[in-house]
Amino acid sequence: MSEIIATTKNKKYKYIKSLIQKKIRDREGVFTVEGKKSVDDAVASAYVVRLVAMSESFAQNAQYNAETVIVRDDLFDGLCDTKTPQGIMAVIEKKDTDFISDTEKLYVYCDNVSDPGNLGTIIRTADAAGMGGVLLSPGCADAYSPKTVRSSMGSFFNIDIVTGFEYNSLFELKGKGFQLVCGALCEDSTDYTQTDFTNPTIIIVGNEANGVSDDILKASEHIIIPIYGKAESLNVGVAASVLMYEAQRQRRGVAG
Repeated sequence: MSEIIATTKNKKYKYIKSLIQKKIRDREGVFTVEGKKSVDDAVASAYVVRLVAMSESFAQNAQYNAETVIVRDDLFDGLCDTKTPQGIMAVIEKKDTDFISDTEKLYVYCDNVSDPGNLGTIIRTADAAGMGGVLLSPGCADAYSPKTVRSSMGSFFNIDIVTGFEYNSLFELKGKGFQLVCGALCEDSTDYTQTDFTNPTIIIVGNEANGVSDDILKASEHIIIPIYGKAESLNVGVAASVLMYEAQRQRRGVAG
């Protein structure tokens, strides 16, 4: 029988609520997801679901093969990061992903992407585009923040995400035959459609305000996505999407 939580002083209630803080998530080695689809995706994935929490109303028609607690309806929202909770959330163990490069696959590298919403969008698109994985520099937004996971719309559980991927490791991949391709406005930048993405490739996107770091710029091929209207630039998530799909278009031999 599931434990019923009827007070905010409950030990498990306080524990779940504390996971809103990154430092607590890091210390405990866990993260949270909210909403039925995200919880279902997590349960069906290779991640370990440590705990499922449901509101009394939601629990009437739901059952999960994991430790479950039921939280009084008027207390459940206090556990959540979203403005309109669906009545279910889960605590999940972080999973270390060992990166093993494959020259047959495409990868996207996020260089200090700071907004978790943008990061989640990139993860979602990388999954949709069939990328081999998402590599995150140490300065990226927290991959395990509720907003990142939520913005990925379940794709977080479908694709390899490697955190803390140092520049040196990126440059080692270049030495193993990968071309590094980054979106950057430089004198030698070429139209992104002119790049041969059928080669082993890592697509690099940079920080929203400052772009790609100088060290990576020096080691990479520079490409641009033309802007035909009056906008100054594209959102990093949109730019990453354009590049990933162009790469897959070329690899699949689809006419432009």
